[in-house]
Parts: sequence; structure tokens; C-alpha cells
Amino acid sequence: MKIKLCKKCGVPLRVSRSQVWHENGVITEKRSPDMRMIFYESEHLDYLFHLLEEIIGVPLEHIVVESKRRDVKEYTEGMIPGPLRRVVRYIGFKPIAGMLSRLGIAYGFGDIKLVESRRRFAEDDYLVMTVRNPHSLLFFLGENLGAWEAIDGRESVIDYQEIGENTYRCTVRIGRHPMELQERLERRRYPFKPGDIHYERCSHCGVPLEIAEYRWNLEDGVIIDPRRNMRMALFSPTGFEAILDDLEAELGEAIPEAVIEAQRRNVKEHMQESIYKGKEYLDFKRMLALNGLGYLSRFELSEEGLDVTIQNSCIQLLMVGMVQGIYELARGVEKSSCEWELVPDGDLNISVRT
Repeated sequence: MKIKLCKKCGVPLRVSRSQVWHENGVITEKRSPDMRMIFYESEHLDYLFHLLEEIIGVPLEHIVVESKRRDVKEYTEGMIPGPLRRVVRYIGFKPIAGMLSRLGIAYGFGDIKLVESRRRFAEDDYLVMTVRNPHSLLFFLGENLGAWEAIDGRESVIDYQEIGENTYRCTVRIGRHPMELQERLERRRYPFKPGDIHYERCSHCGVPLEIAEYRWNLEDGVIIDPRRNMRMALFSPTGFEAILDDLEAELGEAIPEAVIEAQRRNVKEHMQESIYKGKEYLDFKRMLALNGLGYLSRFELSEEGLDVTIQNSCIQLLMVGMVQGIYELARGVEKSSCEWELVPDGDLNISVRT
């Protein structure tokens, strides 16, 4: 599966030609400026949901998959015009599956392959994909199901089996969803504020040179940030936010604090303690911007605690848990208290105290 790379910096052209890194801590798609993207640490996404299940005592897999299905179906329907989708229904899913697989590999979703598919316009039609090293198995299941439904036009279900080390065979079949979430919650949209982040950019494709330092292993579908030795993936935060909103709508008002707590634990278990100590705090602003997580406009560290403001924020519950976890790692404390506020213009204010 050939994926073209920039001849100058080596970044997949599917990334550099499709995304824009702005000076205000936001990444957007070139062809759709309203579509925001993030470069997010993906290695422990499924573990985050596992922690959340432990905290609230309720299985979450079906909600996560269903929410992601709905999000990707909407995205695919917007990306591929209706007439083209109707053509694909007759010529077969293979061309679209190949395109989506190449996109997924370039974005760090894992090693994705189409195994087989059958479309006879009958109830026994199916699609089989494999994924090795998925960025998130739950996300992958929902993404496959949503893309298939957008093209096929029929309600379907998905199941999977582990066939090797971190390798899964996923099968989509015609069938009714095991659950139906309420109608799509309205996506959050804020006007972006300006910023002053400066990037040295590749002279050929325009990607920030710090992103060019990431290691793209296209054989495994894995992206590594060498500065933090973290696996990364490029995806839209709106789908992630929709999952968290759906969890709250289904399970109640306790979900936001549970998500923050799960992320706090996740950060403390998997981040190196030394990364955010001392002068490394100065890198926090740039790290947020490079990952498309917003613009750090305030960072006040004192004996009493830490106060942070992130403009142009997204996935706010996870950001609160991340800041709290990082603070506890840096201060060497077991637990802290945290207050936060999301103001109407999208600023996220976080206050952590020992």
C-alpha cells in the first residue's frame, strides 16, 4: 500500500496537504476550515475508557462504538457526495476501503487491511477488515461501522475477534444496532482567538518541522513523538467530544467528574514523572499548540497550586484531567483538588490545589 511522503521532510502528504497548523494552537483541515483536528496521544485511549468503566461500574464499549459509528457516518456522508456513494454501492466497497485504509495508516490508526467483502444487496452481505496496532480498538470498530453504513445505506452491526498479538479481525454485517443513542447532540463551535505561536515549516509541504520529527512507521501504522516517546494519532476532537456527551446523556451528570478522574489516573500511570518538572513546564504551551489542543494564555505556578487558561480549547474534560495529573506528577503529591470552568468563548480555566 503506497503512501506518498514529502521529499523534503518525510511526512505523509496525506497529512501535510490536508492539515493546517495555525498560530493559535488549532489544527484544521484545508478543504474544510470548520473541521478541527488534533494530534493526540492514542496509546492509552482504550485504557482511559477501561478506567472510566471501573469508576462508574458500567460497561461502556457499546456506547463508545455507537457514538463513534454515528460520528463517522456523518463525516463520510459529508466527505463523499451522495451520487458517488450510490456508484460505490454497485462497484463494490474495495476502492473506498483502500482509500480509508491509507488515510488511517497515515494518521496513525494502525496497520489496516481489507480482507474480503460481499455485496449482493442481500441480508448476508458483509465486510471483513483486520487491524494491527489499532490506535483504539473501540474507535476503529465505530469508524468501520460508520463508513460502511454511509456507503451501503443499510443499518449494520460489527463484531471482532483477536487473531494475534494486538491484531483483530472485524466483521460488519447487516443488522440492527444493539442500541440507539438520542439524536446527535449539537457540536460545540467557538470562534477561534488569535495566537502568536511561530513554526519553522518545511519549505516543500509547509508542515511544522517539529511535526516532521515524528517517526512515521507506515508498515505498522504507528506515529511516535520522539520527544515524549508517545504514540500519536490524528483525528477530529468533535467525535471524541460527542462520545463524552453521549456518555453523559446516557449515564447522567456524574460522567464529567468521572472522565476527569479517569484521565488524571491515566496521565499519572503513563507519563514519565520527569517530563513536566521544572523548566519543562515552559514546553507545555508549545506541546498543546503542536497537538492542536489550544493556546495556553495563562500558566501561573505557585506554592499554592497551578492556574491555567487554555484559549481555543477542545476535549475539555480530558484537558482538565491531564493538567491535574501533570501537576500531581510534578509536585509528587498523591491527590489534589481541581476546579474548572468553560466560558462561553471557549476559554478553559483550570485551578489545581494541593
